[in-house]
Amino acid sequence: MKRLALALAPTILVMLLSPLASLAEDQPYKTVVDGTVPKINNLTIQGATGGCDLLVQNLTGQTVTLFDMSKPPKPFGFVAQPKGASPKPPIAAHLPANGVWPCASLPAVTEDQRWNHAEATVVSWTIKGAVGAVTFVLNARSVYDPALDPSAEWTFYLRVAVGLMVVGSLLVAGPYLFKRRREILGKSKKAA
Repeated sequence: MKRLALALAPTILVMLLSPLASLAEDQPYKTVVDGTVPKINNLTIQGATGGCDLLVQNLTGQTVTLFDMSKPPKPFGFVAQPKGASPKPPIAAHLPANGVWPCASLPAVTEDQRWNHAEATVVSWTIKGAVGAVTFVLNARSVYDPALDPSAEWTFYLRVAVGLMVVGSLLVAGPYLFKRRREILGKSKKAA
């Protein structure tokens, strides 16, 4: 009975941990903005958590418009912040679902990405925008971030635990087998 419990222990552990994966965010991605071409003064666009999310700080005094990839392009605007004594924090924006954005549908996270526990670029994308009469291109990437994926954390800890078990078993079994080597080798010679 004890052997059966030990054999079923990994299966039970996986079953208990599987609900944790479903509690994870739908998208363990973050957006990394490489920049705008040309660079626009007083306009800062940064990436945020989420595969299609931006932080926009518009101090240009004009409305910033991003255009999606539909025909004709649909505008998505950010009004300028009013001039004041201190600039306000950037506005968090998720590119709306009613447009056609290159980052709107991201591939699912693979087991290799979770196992490697390293950031990986999933999609590189560009969108066009305008500030007044000046047009620009925003270059960005959607990056898988294992820090946002709890199942990747569990995979990392599982890998460390298995490594410690292997090293521990070698440290315990090595001296025991070394002490009994004459008995073990002697029995094999008599059997031959």
